[in-house]
Amino acid sequence: MKKNSDLNHEEKKSRKKKIAVRVVVIVVAFILISNLIATKIIYDSIFTRYDGTPDFDLNEYSELMDSGISIDIAEGNETLQGYFYDVENEKGMIVIAPGLHAGAYDYLPMTGYFVEAGWDVLSFDPLGCCKSTGKSTVGFSQEIEDLDTVLDYVEANFPDERIVLFGHSRGGFAVCSMLESNHSIEAVVTVSGLNSAMEAVIGLSERYIGKAANINYFNLWAYQVILFDKATMDIQADDAISASDIPVLVIQGAEDHTAPADAYSVYSHSDEITSDSVTYTLATEDGSNGHTDLMFDEDGVNDAMMGEIVEFYEKALAE
Repeated sequence: MKKNSDLNHEEKKSRKKKIAVRVVVIVVAFILISNLIATKIIYDSIFTRYDGTPDFDLNEYSELMDSGISIDIAEGNETLQGYFYDVENEKGMIVIAPGLHAGAYDYLPMTGYFVEAGWDVLSFDPLGCCKSTGKSTVGFSQEIEDLDTVLDYVEANFPDERIVLFGHSRGGFAVCSMLESNHSIEAVVTVSGLNSAMEAVIGLSERYIGKAANINYFNLWAYQVILFDKATMDIQADDAISASDIPVLVIQGAEDHTAPADAYSVYSHSDEITSDSVTYTLATEDGSNGHTDLMFDEDGVNDAMMGEIVEFYEKALAE
């Protein structure tokens, strides 16, 4: 039989062990929760509301702006600001999806080119941008929801239009995601397009803190799942393109440092895309080979690139 002193000693050891385990659990939980809170703070600081203006003179496009019909597109309790340019044509409608922290007016040069080429155009300010409501831009996946809402509006109000999509950067990711939707789209152009929300978040984070960004991968993913849902977070442009036979034109800048040609852009996944209906163009000319400047040249809008896009649309609708 053990002495009472031995029993007391073992009880004390057991209590100390239990206390130690509890302390470890509390410390780990505190670190995880603190990390998640820090992730939220940093993430939200990236996707703030955007009320900026284009870096070109809007007066040059005053006539085009006056011709645009302002439309309100309901998205739950929020409202997206849309602009419709009607040329009463028989070609179809191009829906423009802007990049992150950009609105419809940032793409007026491209809008004007499309209108002059005889296309109806519908552009919009994403949630949390310019004249749309919303306290923030929420995340890379938000424009998937925005574009889905816009296309619902287009199909309800312009049932006879043939629809093609043009997206840049975040918008380039969104237009590719529509390839897996039930919307009646006939061609997609993605310019400097991101391949997925997680790749973009981690890729951009690595630019600032290096590979250490991957340590926080789970928290970044979990927070975005809370904001959106797992199905939305699983969307990847390369998978959507591979699963579709809709014609897709992928345009990429060779010196794009925001969505690089070799990492987290749609173009970087070209070896994994299995569709026979995709075409790739790599912009290499100095001054017109970056993330945004590839849409422009020294004379203004990049006529060569825009001409290629219009030709691509017309060929897709003719087939």
